[in-house]
Amino acid sequence: MDGDHTGWVNLGIHMQENAAEQILRSNLSEPAMRHAIDIVTLGYAVIPNVFPREHCKEVIAQFERFYRQNAATFDKYRSNRGILPRFTNLHVALPIMTQLFTRNKLLLEVQDFFFGRPASLYTSLYYERGSEQPFHRDTPVFCTRPEYNYFGNTLYLEDTGDDNGCLEVIPGGHLAGELDREAMATRLYGSLDAIPQLDEEGWNEYQKRVVDRCWERGYQAKRVHASAGDCLIWHPQLPHSGTSIKDPSRTRHSFVFHTAPVGVRVYHQHVFFHPSKPFPEMATWEQDMTEGRAVVHHPQGIAFGHPAHQAFPLDQLDLAGLTKVPTTRISTAAALARITA
Repeated sequence: MDGDHTGWVNLGIHMQENAAEQILRSNLSEPAMRHAIDIVTLGYAVIPNVFPREHCKEVIAQFERFYRQNAATFDKYRSNRGILPRFTNLHVALPIMTQLFTRNKLLLEVQDFFFGRPASLYTSLYYERGSEQPFHRDTPVFCTRPEYNYFGNTLYLEDTGDDNGCLEVIPGGHLAGELDREAMATRLYGSLDAIPQLDEEGWNEYQKRVVDRCWERGYQAKRVHASAGDCLIWHPQLPHSGTSIKDPSRTRHSFVFHTAPVGVRVYHQHVFFHPSKPFPEMATWEQDMTEGRAVVHHPQGIAFGHPAHQAFPLDQLDLAGLTKVPTTRISTAAALARITA
């Protein structure tokens, strides 16, 4: 692995060569151990029945109530097919979604172990329908120091399959190794000091080369069908996609959330494509302490992702009648001290 991985957060166990041995020697519960082994060998794990179907229906009902109360604001952003863009950080407005992280006991047990410190909620995406995204790794836009201290997670609120679009993974693709990112960036941008924070050309070339390497090494894609209440964790280096939707009338409500060790700073492509350059490791943002867990505070509120890219401050939205969760806002340093005491 390239880059300097020294610092106050160790390289996660999930990135170490003897990860499976460490898991088997650990004090993890039996189900957590099985899921941890799946993550380091297959690149993903499905935790079944994390929440009952009735709770999933309640989450969707709160989303729909929130949407109805703000329909005049949101409806103009629906596509010609009637599909909403994905919501970014909707958990900020609907705390019942934050609880899909804070009350996800097996997921937290696994990720606390891998990170070597408690996992925190960094950002989230809410999908009304399947994403239909091509194969990609998330790491260019979730780049930490040391690297790969990140997990992607999906809590399925409805059953997912071929009709309404499901996750497709390349099992083992997380083991295909890393590319020479600095050579790629130098060729694309002329200088390592000219790397943009976000750039579609760099993103597309990196993802194509990763996926091509997987096919060259004989990896095969697999579709993951899941039930409402199941939770899926994927390794930061796992290539994954969203399949095409066969039945456009079908929804696929799901909550995708991104986790990192509490206090870790997360960067984008300008850091990912420059692994030899040191960057600060400690986050500077505030944290909302919720049910004993750190949740990164997002003062800008919620937003629509691609293609709308439109932000909505909470004071401009109607949040009446939605679940409330007690929170305490503190600095990252205070959150780290409190959680790791």
